[in-house]
Amino acid sequence: MLSRQLDDLEPTLMRHGYRIKDLVEQFDAEPTEINALFHNMLDPARPAELRDRMLAAGLPI
Repeated sequence: MLSRQLDDLEPTLMRHGYRIKDLVEQFDAEPTEINALFHNMLDPARPAELRDRMLAAGLPI
């Protein structure tokens, strides 16, 4: 049986070779911010900003 979280943001980015360290460097974020983004625990404005920047960079999200 496949994991229910297979299509979540973190596994998707990991499958494409993006590690938390890479995301931190590329998007000027803290590791705790990236982890919070993966678990939907950031303040509402910041996830939208990070997702927009990730989409603009061509990440598969």
